[in-house]
Amino acid sequence: MVDKPGADEPGASSGADRSVSELLSDATGNLSRLVRLELRLAKLEAKHDAVRIGKGIGEFLAAAVILHIFLILLSVTAGFGIYEIFGLPAWASLGIVTLFYLLVALVFVLIAVINFRRRQGLARTAVTSSRLMAIIRGDVRPPKGGATAVSDSEEPAEAPAHSGR
Repeated sequence: MVDKPGADEPGASSGADRSVSELLSDATGNLSRLVRLELRLAKLEAKHDAVRIGKGIGEFLAAAVILHIFLILLSVTAGFGIYEIFGLPAWASLGIVTLFYLLVALVFVLIAVINFRRRQGLARTAVTSSRLMAIIRGDVRPPKGGATAVSDSEEPAEAPAHSGR
């Protein structure tokens, strides 16, 4: 028998014809080794990707800090530009820039509130889980090919309400 499965040339016999059980043993060993090697390769690739993702996140974080500093300096520059162009007091010019950012923030808050109010929760999940519980309790028979379950009184169950979004 071969010490390492798959170590010989393909189709080579080790001196004598091998039995089916030996061949099956070698095939099983080779398959086991292949699976182990594939798992090892997957782990190494995942680790390599995780390192790259970590570096990318760090680079984005550095860029975000630099862009934040840029925005602050641009805001001060805009304030002093308003001061020079319109001849307003410095506090008023910087206040105008500050109010502009406040308005932008309020627009984002308004959009966020609208999006939160539009959410529907888990409406479809609630319908499907209640149908599943009814099937488990025996109140409803499971569908035989259709999308809806049928109760014992042969009336189709109501379909979930679906909004166009």
